[in-house]
Parts: sequence; C-alpha cells; structure tokens
Amino acid sequence: MLRPLLLLHAVAAFSSPLGRRAGRSALRVRVGGGAVATAPIEGMRPGTSGLRKRTSVWVETPNYVENFAQAIVEGWRSVGGFPAPGGGTLVLGGDGRYFNDAALQRILRVLAGNGVARVVVPVGGVLSTPAASALVRRLGADGAILLTASHNPGGPDGDFGVKFNTGPDGAPAKEFLTEAVFEASSTLESFNAADAPDVDLAAPGAFAVGDTQVEVVESSDAYVAALKECFDFDKLKAFIAEKKPNLFLDAMHGAAGPAAKRVFVDELGVDPAMLYRCDPRPDFGGAHPDPNLKWADELVRRVGLEPDGSPMKDRPERRVDFGVAFDGDGDRNMIVGDAFFVSPSDSLAVLAANAKSVKWFADRGGLAACARSMPTSRALDRVAAKQGIECFETPTGWKFFGNLMELKQPFLCGEESFGTGADHVREKDGLWAALAWMSVLADANAGSEKLVGVADVVKAHWRTYGRDLYCRHDYDECASEGANAMMARLGELCGAAKSDLAALDPGLEGVESFSFVDPLDNSETTNQGMILSFDGGGRCVFRLSGTGSAGATIRVYVEKPLPEPSEADLDLVAADALGDLADAGKKVADLVAFSGRESPSVIT
Repeated sequence: MLRPLLLLHAVAAFSSPLGRRAGRSALRVRVGGGAVATAPIEGMRPGTSGLRKRTSVWVETPNYVENFAQAIVEGWRSVGGFPAPGGGTLVLGGDGRYFNDAALQRILRVLAGNGVARVVVPVGGVLSTPAASALVRRLGADGAILLTASHNPGGPDGDFGVKFNTGPDGAPAKEFLTEAVFEASSTLESFNAADAPDVDLAAPGAFAVGDTQVEVVESSDAYVAALKECFDFDKLKAFIAEKKPNLFLDAMHGAAGPAAKRVFVDELGVDPAMLYRCDPRPDFGGAHPDPNLKWADELVRRVGLEPDGSPMKDRPERRVDFGVAFDGDGDRNMIVGDAFFVSPSDSLAVLAANAKSVKWFADRGGLAACARSMPTSRALDRVAAKQGIECFETPTGWKFFGNLMELKQPFLCGEESFGTGADHVREKDGLWAALAWMSVLADANAGSEKLVGVADVVKAHWRTYGRDLYCRHDYDECASEGANAMMARLGELCGAAKSDLAALDPGLEGVESFSFVDPLDNSETTNQGMILSFDGGGRCVFRLSGTGSAGATIRVYVEKPLPEPSEADLDLVAADALGDLADAGKKVADLVAFSGRESPSVIT
C-alpha cells in the first residue's frame, strides 16, 4: 500500500516554458516504494480503443489500475517507443468520468516508479482525446495515456477505460502494441510505483515526484492552436454575426465542453446560452454521453426531430439551424439541422465534396486522399471518384487511418460511428467536425439573402452524387457465445454457391469476410466483419463491437444506394425505407435465435 509522504521543500520552477508560465513553485517529493509484488489479472486485452471494463472492476479489484499501467510500460518498452528510464515525456489525462481523479494519480505514481522523466497533465485531469493528440504533437511527446471509455456511460455503475497513444504523432496504439501490452499483463509479477502523495491538479503548476517532472497545464491551449491552423476563424465569426443562425451545441457533460466554450464563445462570439452541458461531470449528468438520436434528446427536440430521425409533427416555433453533440471524450460528433439529421456517412461525404471550404485543405491544394471504415456507407467513394482522389476502406478503429495519413496529406477520414477527422491530429475530432460544417455553411451562405441550412447543403449533395440510404441497428450486451456463433455461421457462407444463397434469400448475392492490408507496412488485419451483398447494390454488414465493457454488442449496418434519387427520395426516412433490407439480413444471419433479441437497443 502506498504511503503518502510529507512535501519536503519547494524548489525553483522547471525551466520549460510550461513550467515558467505556470507561475507556481515546483515541489519535490521524496520517493520510496519501488517494486510491489502482484500477479496477472485475467482479461486485460485492449479492444478497439483501449481496455474498457465496468467501473467496479477498476475500483474493487486490488492493483487493477497499477497492473494495467505497468503492463503498458513493459509491453510498450518491449516493442520500442516507450521512454527508457530517466528520459521521455508522456501526456496523462482523461475525460473526467467517475474514478478519473484517483486512477490518474495511481498511474502517475507508476510512471514515476518506472523512471519517466516528464509527465504533462491537464488542469483537473480532464483532457479530450483529440486535445491529447494535439498536445502530444505540440510537445513532441513519446505518447499519452488516456483515461476514457469514450461514449460509454460513467459513474459507479458505468464504465471506465484506459487507452494509450504513441508519439510523436499522437496516434492510437496499433495492434502489435496492444497485443504486447496484453502479453505483459499476462506475465506480470510486480509493478513499480513511487511512494508519494497526490499531485495538486487544481491549477497550472510544476512539481517533481522524485526525478519525474510533473507539469500541470491548461488543457485547451495546444488544441485550440491546432484548430486555428485548420479554420478561418474570421470567416466563421463573420458568418455568425451576419446570418445569426440559431446554434445549439451539446457537450453532454464531457471533456469537449471547456474547449467548445473557448472556441465558440470566446473566439467566435456565440451566445453562451447556445452551449449546453459544457461542464464536465463524473457521471455525465446521469446521461449516456453518446451523440446519437436517442441520447442527445434535448438537441434532437430543439431541432424538431423524432428519435427515429423523422421530423416532428408539432415542431418548436424557433428551431435550431445548426446543432452538434459531442461524446464523453470529445472525439465523436452528431450533426443536425432544422428538422434534419445528417448521418455520419453523409457528413463525411459532404465535407469531402466541400473540402475547399476548410482552410486546412484549401491552403494545401485540396484533398489528397480520403478514407472510411468498411461499415461506413459508400457515399464517400463516389465523391472521391468524381474528384479523382484515392479512397481507402479500412477496418473499424481510428488506428487504421494513421499510416494512411502519413502516405497522403491532406487527408480526410471518418466512421459511421459519429467519428470525423483530418490529419491535423491522429484522432477523430468532434470540434473539428463542427467547425468544418460551419465552414461549409459559411461558404454556402455567401451572397445568399435566405439562410442556406444543413438540409439544403445535404440535399444539393445528393442531387449531385446520389443518396445512400443508411442506418445502424445496435443490439447491446448480448451473450458473447451466441454472438460469436452467429458470426461463425455467417463465415460458413463465404464462397457459397449462388443457389445456396438464394435459398436463404432471393436477393442475396454474396457473403464475404472483410480483411485489410495496410499499404504502408503491409500488415494484414482479418475477420473485421461480414458483408452480405444484395441485389441493387444493397448490403447488410454484421460486426461485433470492440468498445463495450460487458457482453457483446452486435451491430448491423444497412445500406442501399440511390444513384439518381427523385425529389421524393430526398425526404425518405432511412430507417423506414430500409426496413425490408434489414429484415432480410437478420433472417439470413438468424439474429433473433442467436441473440435472443427481437428488436435492437437503438437505431441510428
């Protein structure tokens, strides 16, 4: 058990600019402790974005935090890139959820015990995921450890997670590294931890825990600087002042809130009343911090939408012209307009088609390439084909975009799971997406007397590029055994004769398992989802999510292209129009029998 020791004496502030700017004395703490005996704890295999478990697992299991932190150190060092004892810089922060404070201090002690020279921590320990990537890049740090379960609920009965990003680019850890961490967790016999009291994170300052320098910094500085490089803030400010669009931004009590206030209120002059739930809370205000039609309910109501994305019959008189919601760690976004929901797939395609509106792209000669995850609709592909740029298809997980960003710049990418971003950082970025959309709207309204809204922009896009009807059905916390059996059964259909497929459904034309070969390092990733192709270009994709904390989440992605949509097609509610195709896919997969679920937990 770690014993807090008394602070011995104050010493001069560190010579770094961060330390000098802090204006507080650096404090040195005597460090004892060292190696503490432990034993491996089962189940520490990181998923798509780190290790996520129920909060109670992290809180109640002895040494759970220390074991995983030590596994990160040892696994990372075994494959290279983690600083040797006595060197290096790491960023450490989290999304502010319950247990963030205590876990951060415990991980900090492990980093000090393992000889990391410098650890940079945000004030209050709260740091959004894209802000962490920006900070790693600005500092040239060796990487970051982030305490987040992203869009999963927080609180004692919620979820908690830890992920790690590599430096100096600030990218999510690749599979070889996460596997090395898992292997280290399986053989752990001890962890190293400094015997020291908590570091004061209330305000900027500089401290020392033994030989480890700890710098507490403002969380938004590097991030806002990165966003200012991407966008013409003067253009956005003028658009807001002249057109006076009714805006509504919902940070869902997550880590994006403070930066959203700084950007939209302080920089762009938006009325603070238009920002909602921007104060980070440990339980996200008792809500689920997932920006979709179900959980961003106040935003959905204010724009005049039903939870299925259809327009309300009795709409508010003064509706929102542009709305956006962010998730717990600020990397996801949902874009909506006046009685209009923009699917993440369409959002990505619209931004690609209007890339010239974004300073980050325009100043560098336009988009060089783009990418989408496999389950994301193929709307982006048609934009890329028409513009003559390369479009990549990757497995789900932002880490798969990293190498592509190194090959092609400037770069735009996104996922159907409300993730959008560019090569300014190496994480998806909710605030970036919001500002990109504002930039498109600003240009669309140039010279227009009437406000050109979100729906106007999207429908104009569909008239040019066609429309992809698209929706996702989530079946949360299914029994893992049944979910895996369903995927295995679909795998058996790969390569089946057309007559056998037709016996399952007359419109079924093929079944394949998606795999990906990285064009930079030639690494191969297999078994990334099952694709059921139907006549007319329709498809149903089945995939098990890697971001849950309990059981298995079955995701079913349903898509049907309309290359030349009629005006009536532009007003179709996707979930309704895709009902028959969704039923056909679920029948082929025998989903009800394997999952025990008659209906999905949520449809987006």
